[in-house]
Amino acid sequence: MSSPVLLLDDQPITADQLLGLLRRQGQIPSLVRELVLDQALATVQLSPEEEEQHLQAFRSERQLESEEAFVGFLQASALDEQLLRQMVTRPERVVRYREERWGPRANSLYLKHKERYDLVTYRRLQCGNADVMQEVFFRLKDREESWESLAQQFAGGDPNATGRVGPVPVGSLEEPVLSALRQQGPGRVCRPISLGDQVVVAELEAFQPSEFNEELRTRILREEFETWLQEECSKMLNKVTYPA
Repeated sequence: MSSPVLLLDDQPITADQLLGLLRRQGQIPSLVRELVLDQALATVQLSPEEEEQHLQAFRSERQLESEEAFVGFLQASALDEQLLRQMVTRPERVVRYREERWGPRANSLYLKHKERYDLVTYRRLQCGNADVMQEVFFRLKDREESWESLAQQFAGGDPNATGRVGPVPVGSLEEPVLSALRQQGPGRVCRPISLGDQVVVAELEAFQPSEFNEELRTRILREEFETWLQEECSKMLNKVTYPA
């Protein structure tokens, strides 16, 4: 019998019981993610002064300035101060990890995937009725109605509806829609495009090259980090075994 890892009203709870609970509730992927993150961030250290700043900012935000309120929060959250320090400093440690690992390559990563970050402005209407969207396509193609008029109808009479989307990164578009816009070019209505249970009619206004600025640089680092984390978690999950 395994040793208890905590007591619940003086009743011992074993590691086997906790593991069984995590498995039943589908929490193993979340647990693996946390373990992978902890392992990766173990090398990223903040100074005691920086840790204290993050802790005090957290206490101020949660109105835990008094020691009584702070201790009450820790007890209610089943935390101690050391665990809380790890929690409140994690976002900063993630930022530093991203910067250390991918920051020097951010510009080359941008150039490698530049097309993904270019911007597009286009018109779009969609619904689940293919016949309706076929009619919308012909009305727009033959200039019988404007995008604004149809968009307002789709939006229940909202006078601000235009059907215009963007500028947004091309990577945010579904591949069939993006391909159709590229093929048709500006000012030409794309034939109805089926996307699951929805049918889309779209028209390109313009493509706009992206600019490598600080905002885009941060986004690239986030994407690289999340891709890496998902790959690591997937590898770890494939190696998980459970005691008989």
